Amino acid sequence: MPKKKKRLKKSLRYTILFVICAAMIAGIIYFVMNANREIRTTFSLRADLKVYEEQLKALEAERDSLVNQKEKLTDENYVSNVARGKYLFSKDNEQIYYFPPLDD
Repeated sequence: MPKKKKRLKKSLRYTILFVICAAMIAGIIYFVMNANREIRTTFSLRADLKVYEEQLKALEAERDSLVNQKEKLTDENYVSNVARGKYLFSKDNEQIYYFPPLDD
């Protein structure tokens, strides 16, 4: 009987060792999969950040252009020059001549 008990204890040890190893392998696989997901998310967010930074630069340039245009439109001389040149408005007793562009 003592040999059977020793075998049983040995068998139980191997079974426990196998369960512990299997749990450790499963844990490692779980952590590697999570790390992989986090890495992909990080790269995706970095790509999105670059796109949004480019959009921000474009919007800031557009804003600067609009601010500049707003400042010009508050100047009476600029507005009168645009109205006279582009829309052919005239002052009293003034004649406007329109010449077509020269063709090459």
